[in-house]
Amino acid sequence: MIAQSLLGVLLALVMYAISVSPSLMARSWWWHAASSGVLMAVGYVIGLVIDKVGGWVVDWVGLSVTAAPWAREWAERVVLVVFLLWFARAVILSARDTRRAAALVEMPPETLPAYLLGAVGALVLTYLLLGLLAGVIWILRGLVNLFARWMPAPVAWLVAGALVATLVVVLTSRVLMGGILSFFSRHALKMDRRTARGIYQPVQPERSGSLGSLSSWESVGGQGRVFLGRGPHREDIEAVTGRPAKEPIRVYAGMPHGRETLADRARLVVDELARTGAFDRSVLVVTTSTGSGWVDEWQVQPVEYLTGGDCATASMQYSYVPSSINVLTGLEPSMQASALLFEAVRSALEALPAGRRRPDLYVCGESLGAYASQHVFGGLDDVRAKVSGALWVGTPSFTDLHRDLTRSRHRGSPEVAPVVDNGRVVRFANLPENLAVDVYGRELGPWEFPRVVYAQHPSDPVVWWSTDMIWNQPDWMREKAGHDVSSRVEFTRGASFIQVLADLPVAGTAPAGHGHTYHEELIPLWEGILGLHDPRRPAALPDGDWVDADMRTRIGQAISANIALSDRQ
Repeated sequence: MIAQSLLGVLLALVMYAISVSPSLMARSWWWHAASSGVLMAVGYVIGLVIDKVGGWVVDWVGLSVTAAPWAREWAERVVLVVFLLWFARAVILSARDTRRAAALVEMPPETLPAYLLGAVGALVLTYLLLGLLAGVIWILRGLVNLFARWMPAPVAWLVAGALVATLVVVLTSRVLMGGILSFFSRHALKMDRRTARGIYQPVQPERSGSLGSLSSWESVGGQGRVFLGRGPHREDIEAVTGRPAKEPIRVYAGMPHGRETLADRARLVVDELARTGAFDRSVLVVTTSTGSGWVDEWQVQPVEYLTGGDCATASMQYSYVPSSINVLTGLEPSMQASALLFEAVRSALEALPAGRRRPDLYVCGESLGAYASQHVFGGLDDVRAKVSGALWVGTPSFTDLHRDLTRSRHRGSPEVAPVVDNGRVVRFANLPENLAVDVYGRELGPWEFPRVVYAQHPSDPVVWWSTDMIWNQPDWMREKAGHDVSSRVEFTRGASFIQVLADLPVAGTAPAGHGHTYHEELIPLWEGILGLHDPRRPAALPDGDWVDADMRTRIGQAISANIALSDRQ
């Protein structure tokens, strides 16, 4: 077992106090237990190492400090009392601050029973982690004692350390992680074969999966069937807008089968676009799905309502498993699929006769879909050269284009909502009003076409979590410009990395407008990208004066009702 260390206990408590300080999301008991348990174990190990190394150094230099027994006893008591007072104060203030932070993202705060359950869970997890570490040390010492019979002690330590390190890597990365990935992959494949409740095969020829479609209902996968079975039809759009409408086109291709490749699937999407008459529409949107093939209705339906159905949306599946698993196993399939689909659609548009009107091409994506969609382009100039506009939602921090644009922002412009070139082409929106003014209320300059919008909430950990946080304080923490992030969120090396990492699994459970949940705000964002109120907008798009606050509300309610209807059935 790991040796006892008073300093280790004290540092574990320090780490606990840090771990329960505010983060981006409101915490649940298991969030509390996971982050606090890991950090307490780290704190104890650091204290133990300092204790041991300090003892060796003191013995080596022959340093000794003597004091009367009563003086030493009283000094220890004073230090312990002062520490406990600090600890109690820190935990109480953190509890208050986390409740305020939860209110900012409109999530329920942690209750006292949940807090106590989280604290107990953290303690249990700490003991489990320390027990695992003790087991590794026990194996290491056993191997050292065994090898020391035939080789010098330093060599024995080196060989034993290499063997134990290899064993740990194999057990964690291949056995444990491999088993977890295999389980999720089997579950994802099973779910991909199912059809969600309330989802039915479309009868409209304008949709893939219909009877005349080249992309069959069975082949599009579970998420493809959700995408094709949802959404408004012509009569729905007319009922909401009070204007004549067309039947929106939705095209989708599932995973390759047999000897098929992703390139074959991309060509199938183009064939479906041609079959449905998509090249005669005013707007064509290529949306990159997330890992499991999911396409967010809040990215697609606003375009269908705002254009009166005079649009087509195309997407394809490249994986069965969720985005989090794709990040662990490799991002290449998402990048390859996005590039193949975009280039196939763009080549088809360029191949149209010179005198024929072509639809304006737009791209969008959320989360991993936003990352893969941006991978298609070599930079902002390339975006402007190839598309009429882009909407990227909740872009992960490791996305090159997003990172480069953020770094090139104007001085005095915060990381949560950068201003690049006075908003001439690209605009970062925490809220819809950021299309006109920055987060400090300063008016942006003229907005040219094509237009690019990044939708990102200050409280979205998908956008802000980065391995760089292990050591370096991110600008968004220092600047404290996020409207839904507590000013009490502080940076601690290592600890902040764990806290925001623990925020990731719950980011999608936040209410609309916070975390990784983007809903109604995408309606005015698409309105701005399309330029419906700008006389310089693309000629194919109608005047958007009919779209006002009341109409946005009606569209948002219609989208919510459409999604809820299929969820309830």
